[in-house]
Order: sequence, then structure tokens, then C-alpha cells
Amino acid sequence: MPALARRMAGVVVALAVLLGAADAARAQLLEPPRRRQGYYFSVGYHFALNQNWEDGESWRVWPGADLIIRAGQLITRRFGLGLQIHSGGTTGQGQTASMFGLSLEGNWELVTNLSLRGGAGLDIVSIASKDGMDDALRGTVGAGYFLGLGYDWFFGKRASGGFAVTPNLQARFVPGTTASAFIGLIGVQFSYYAGLPRNQLDLPPDEAFKKK
Repeated sequence: MPALARRMAGVVVALAVLLGAADAARAQLLEPPRRRQGYYFSVGYHFALNQNWEDGESWRVWPGADLIIRAGQLITRRFGLGLQIHSGGTTGQGQTASMFGLSLEGNWELVTNLSLRGGAGLDIVSIASKDGMDDALRGTVGAGYFLGLGYDWFFGKRASGGFAVTPNLQARFVPGTTASAFIGLIGVQFSYYAGLPRNQLDLPPDEAFKKK
């Protein structure tokens, strides 16, 4: 566990350095205004279906919910990099499964406002008896992987950045030696893109020098 924590700390530091370098490079270039620009923050609640395997035994699919928080930055016009945190749980067959994870996320805009998202990081799935008869916790701690799609439906009239409602689909896989988990998610996130300042946008002269 300490080794995993150190590895994730290194990922976070590398991400911070990369985003800082991207900011310095972007400040020297003018970008056309787009809604998906700058830093982003997103939070959303998702319906979850969880399939678990333990020591070769397959449990049925358990329903539940998962909260996802995302934060990062659009580094190029289509590619963004950030972090994703999730926490949730599912129940079934007299069992409960608690889920938590921290992942490095990359997202690529396939068409306008529709992005493919994927990443990897530290994931924890803990399984326990729901009635408390068995106090032993089972599950897995280790690498987790996810892949999904999200569409940013913007509202408001800002040229760069703004608020969006983001329908989201995601599949997550957490392999382990004694237990493994596969989680399918569908939900809605509420997102905010900070946009770029006017001095970094390629605007017509009458817009570029307009006073607020």
C-alpha cells in the first residue's frame, strides 16, 4: 500500500508540472474561443452495476451508486489531462461492496463537445457481509482502469468556457489476485470550464479590445 501511495503521489506531481508547462506555452499563442477551454471541474452522481469475482466464484450483478469528481485542464484544443476521484457502493446477495479510487484521466474530443475518457490509478473495492455476521473485509487494492464517454451540453452565452450538463457513461475494471471487480456507470455530471482570458483568445479587434 505505501508503494502504491508513493506512485500516485508521483503521478500527481507530474501532472502539476505538465499543466504548468502547458499554461506557459499557451500564454504565447492565441486560440480561437471555444466552450471547452482552460481548467475544468466536474462532479456527478451515477447509477452503478457491479460484478465481483472472488477466488474463482462469480457473484451476481449488484446495483448501487458512485460519486465522481473530475478536475484538470485542456492542454490542446482536443486533449485534456486531469485527475478523477470516485467513491460509492453497491449491494446484493447479502453483501456490500464499497468502492474508492484516484486516477489520472486523459480525455480526447472526438467531435464537438463529445469526448472519450480513459485512465488508470489506485482503486479499492472492499466487500463485507451486509448483516454483520462476518466482520472480515475482502476485496482488492491495486491498479484500476476506466474508459468512458461524456458529452458537454453547454448553456449560457460565453464564448470561452462556461457551465455544462454532462451525461456520462463509464466502465471500470479493478483486477486482483483474490478478488476482481467490473463496474458499469451511467449518470450526469455538472461541469465548469474556466475558459481562457481575452488576451489569449484570437478575437476580432472590436471584441479583443472591448471593455467589460
